Amino acid sequence: MGLIKLEKGQILHKAGTDVVETIEVLVKGSLKVSNQFTSITLTVGSFVGIVETPGTAYKYNIEALEDSAVYSYSFESEADIPNVVKSNPKIAPILAAQSVESAVKCCDVYEQEYDDAMAEYDQIISDYTDYPALCIKVGEVAKQFPEIAEIISPEKSDNISDWAFDFVRSLKKNEATLKKYVYPASIEIATGVVMQTYTIYTRISQESQLLVEYRNTLKKKAAAFANTMKAIKAKLNDIENNGGDGEGTVTVVNALNTILQYAEVPAEVAMKFEEQLAAFKAMNNRYDSADEARALRRSLGSTFFDVYTPAFLKSLKDDNVPTELKMFFMFGFVDEELAGEKNTAILYNMAKAYVPDPEGKVLLCYEWLKKIYNLEVEPSRNEFDQDWPTYLREQKATGQLNQAQVDLMADDPTSKLNFEIHNLFALGNRMTFGRISAYVPVFDAQNVLRPLDMAYQTVAKINEYYSMIRNVDYGVFCRSALFSDPEIGVPSFHFSDDITPYMILMPNIGSRASLWQEIEGKNRRTPARMLVSIFNTENTEECMIRLFAEFRWEMCKTEQGIHWNDVTDPSLTSMYCDYLQFYKKNPALSSENKEKLRTDLKKFSNNYKNVFIADYLSYVKFEAAGSPRLNKVVREILFTFCPFAKELREKVADNPQYTELINHYNTRISNQTKPVVNIINKLKKEEIPVPEPLMTQYEFLKK
Repeated sequence: MGLIKLEKGQILHKAGTDVVETIEVLVKGSLKVSNQFTSITLTVGSFVGIVETPGTAYKYNIEALEDSAVYSYSFESEADIPNVVKSNPKIAPILAAQSVESAVKCCDVYEQEYDDAMAEYDQIISDYTDYPALCIKVGEVAKQFPEIAEIISPEKSDNISDWAFDFVRSLKKNEATLKKYVYPASIEIATGVVMQTYTIYTRISQESQLLVEYRNTLKKKAAAFANTMKAIKAKLNDIENNGGDGEGTVTVVNALNTILQYAEVPAEVAMKFEEQLAAFKAMNNRYDSADEARALRRSLGSTFFDVYTPAFLKSLKDDNVPTELKMFFMFGFVDEELAGEKNTAILYNMAKAYVPDPEGKVLLCYEWLKKIYNLEVEPSRNEFDQDWPTYLREQKATGQLNQAQVDLMADDPTSKLNFEIHNLFALGNRMTFGRISAYVPVFDAQNVLRPLDMAYQTVAKINEYYSMIRNVDYGVFCRSALFSDPEIGVPSFHFSDDITPYMILMPNIGSRASLWQEIEGKNRRTPARMLVSIFNTENTEECMIRLFAEFRWEMCKTEQGIHWNDVTDPSLTSMYCDYLQFYKKNPALSSENKEKLRTDLKKFSNNYKNVFIADYLSYVKFEAAGSPRLNKVVREILFTFCPFAKELREKVADNPQYTELINHYNTRISNQTKPVVNIINKLKKEEIPVPEPLMTQYEFLKK
């Protein structure tokens, strides 16, 4: 105890080593108090070590920034602090003023520490979001880092109120007046100010320590990902600086020959495909509407599948499929000159980096065909809306097949594969391409209208679109299902079953997304089959919203059957058809609304479904964002059958256009919830496990 002199750079107390037994008052020079991330500077009159806990190791390093001196006092508890102030009445005002100064510095440092922690968190999340795309650019398979998903953002504690920050900053702002008139007024005032500010910056110090722990944990959890990301960025930087030279070099030479040799097609087929491709490449106006160009595109498309099918079948038994073949299956790539050198390099890296969807809902067309061949799913309907069994029956009825052939083909993988290739693949590829008359299945640089990395539809992007639509229209993929268990007293219970559709990425550069079928066969609890180009050149979000709107319409028609447009059985389609059919007599529509509707019907050739899709797009994209675009009647129909998710309902609750609709919705949901809750409570009371469908419906009604 007593005066301690320090030389510049000398450590007064070392964090983690020295034990807290004293507090000091700085009487000369300046000291730096620091932890792993930040520091503050103390000047003459400041308390030193006041935020430490007696009997424990120091949390902060305390170092002399210049030749300094401190006066040391015994520190066993918080009660020792007022004694230090009262034993130095002459410098008590200075101690009070410097306590305020220290508190302000602590507030500033804490806020900076929080901002730094948030910046570190944001950077990790941003890098994690960009990581799959960067892997694609450098041609690496994205690794899984589940620990990143566990990271949460830093939070400011409720232990420090906003008034505390305002209080100490106000004291600092009025320092001159307080030092002259208030702090010297009595030793009790000076002591009170010291103790009040001590309480504030002690709490701040505690929260600062928690931020230190958070940042250390964050760094530890993200270490493996950070190292991987650093290597990816270095590789990408090297590729960009060297124009593609070095480790990132992509060499694809005579890809067509590689594909043909792999497919082991007959020589005449190989020669025919080579000749067609050469003629296509040599044609200046290869997408011309002239008969010659159209005939060449048509024949090229036919031969393409003659090569694709044997190549596909061989790949099923090959664990090391060449990258050129992966590019062929994924993108329709057949020739590096036709694709262009830059595009070839991008496609090569994309093929190398591709990782299948672990949920199995977003699939390459190649992966979908594997599911068909492996008999995991039934083939899709053909252009005449016939499923596989119906098609076989029709072939038998027309004499194309006999009963023995039908029996042989019914569960034959190759027969089912060929059916799928010549229907969903061939026709779906043409549909999603967008320009049906100009369609070719091969990748051509002339069709690249948007940077490939922006147009590329990855598993993550598709899942984001699924999340986006569910965040607006939460019941978009729900089907009505029936549960029955008389033994527990539930003879019949209807619940909403959310079934994520299959999204099949077609190997083309196209502008459309298409609903191929809303269910499989007649089973309403099977996923829909949707198609989208793997490279989408349009506004993909709008394409997806239109696709989901089409699904809404078709699924309602399927569920309603022959009553889909019968207004006596209210449904989305029946109410919407009634609205369009009798809009001229609807008193709820203004003359301006009616004129607009007349124009829309003319624009969409009186196709009710297409008018609905346009309104649904406005509903999801604009109405959900608080920008009214629909008339009162359409808004009511859509909100009744496609209500907003809970978060959106809360946002628009004060909007007069939605207030009444939401009130009606709440009443309807409340009436639906009561019987569900009653059944659940009854089962719990009888100690019977609650079946999953009941809990599913309960959770659905809370959305």
